Amino acid sequence: MRKDWPSLLVGWLVAVTANGCTADQRSLGSYPLSPGDADAGAEDWVPFGAVTLHPALVNAPASQHDPSLTADELELYYATAVDGTLDIWLCQRASSASAWGTPGKVIELSSDSMDENPNVSADGLTMYLASDRPGGVAAGEHLWVSHRATRADSWAQPVPVTDFAVGDADKSPSVQSAELIMVFASQRGSTDWELYATTRQATTDLWGTPTPLTELNSPEVNWDPALYQGGNGIVFASQRLGGLNSLFYASRESVTNAFSVPQPATELNSNDENDPWLSDDGQHIVFDSDRSGQIKIYEAWR
Repeated sequence: MRKDWPSLLVGWLVAVTANGCTADQRSLGSYPLSPGDADAGAEDWVPFGAVTLHPALVNAPASQHDPSLTADELELYYATAVDGTLDIWLCQRASSASAWGTPGKVIELSSDSMDENPNVSADGLTMYLASDRPGGVAAGEHLWVSHRATRADSWAQPVPVTDFAVGDADKSPSVQSAELIMVFASQRGSTDWELYATTRQATTDLWGTPTPLTELNSPEVNWDPALYQGGNGIVFASQRLGGLNSLFYASRESVTNAFSVPQPATELNSNDENDPWLSDDGQHIVFDSDRSGQIKIYEAWR
């Protein structure tokens, strides 16, 4: 990220960091900083535990991609091609102690075109996604957004994100908990996918001009970012190890700093890992993987 961001962004970090864990979050470690290291502010990565199929979708048909949850983890959105084209689906539960219900397509977020990469806001009232549906700001796959007044309401018809100039293709949005930072993957000016970030000073403002996350990008494919810890932590998929996608992580002391040098999340990587989502405290990760021979959604805890 750029170091000339408005200093007012720092204030909300304190409030975000102070939030407690939800009922079904389990901690296996903390996140001490290492100010004397070359990557000052980088977290000492605490490995995740065993990777298991997510219980909401163990018996779901077809492949599943792009998981995203609300902060209370009562709504799980994902993309699947049950009907032959990727659409947005939802699985819900009444409480963190309840069983997950039967998944269903979110009709108002889906179309006859490709709809993927759902990213729901922490409060469940804003949804970003990638789609190549007609009516966008340009041909191809780009970012769209939808809102709803309450969790009981249906989603509004998605509209294209027109706050900034689109790239040759944009996808994989991730908005941090305060909704002031968004990172996404783009092919703007390049045939490779790279990570970009955009910011705003208030949720009522337009998103600013995206800038490349040069400290995270590489000559290989880099996409599917997921922000956590108020935007101070990031996990993303990259092909820099050669061949298939693997998950990498990086962190920073504040949003005015650059991210640390990305490192592979070795304990999570197996066979083509993509589309991570993390609880804001970093204790719970959900992602898709082809480790079983079919792309399914998995989870792990710290």
